[in-house]
Formats: sequence, C-alpha cells, structure tokens
Amino acid sequence: MTKLNFTQLALCLLVVALVGLVATDAMAQQVQFSKIDKLGTSFLTWLKGNPITIFFTVALIVTGLLAAFNRISWMWVLMICVGAFFSFGATNLVSQLKALFT
Repeated sequence: MTKLNFTQLALCLLVVALVGLVATDAMAQQVQFSKIDKLGTSFLTWLKGNPITIFFTVALIVTGLLAAFNRISWMWVLMICVGAFFSFGATNLVSQLKALFT
C-alpha cells in the first residue's frame, strides 16, 4: 500500500470545491420535463396494453404447467402473480401513496 500524500489530497479537495462552486449556476436552472413526461406516459400506456397482458398470460400458463408437473416451485407462480398485480395496479398504488404522504 502506498503512503497517503497530503498534497495530492488537498489538491483533489480544492478541485472538488471549485467544481462544486462552478456547478451551482448550472444546477439553478429550471428544466422543463413536460415533453419527456408526455412521451413516458404514452409509452407506459402502450406497454400496459397488449404487451404486458400477453407476457403475463404466457408467463402464468408456462409457470403454472411447470409447477403442476413439479418442475419448478409454486413460488414462481406466486411471484408472477405479484408481478402482474404491481404492473397493472401501479397507477393506483402510486396515487394512493401520494395521497397518503401529502
């Protein structure tokens, strides 16, 4: 192990402090996320439609058959059900948590 060089440490701390002072002007700007928010919302709406429904239908059928023939644990089927619950109910869960914490 090398010995700690206090000059290099002081220089690094000085550079970090200077970068922090210079970056405060950049961090004070207002950023509008409305366009990306609309894009994200439309993507999630599309994703919650057919793709996620098809995925969870196939996943439940496959894991259910595998568990029925004792190839995997029934815990996999339960976890797929929990995943479906969170995927389809995410909007309601978030709105209820917002209401709870505000």
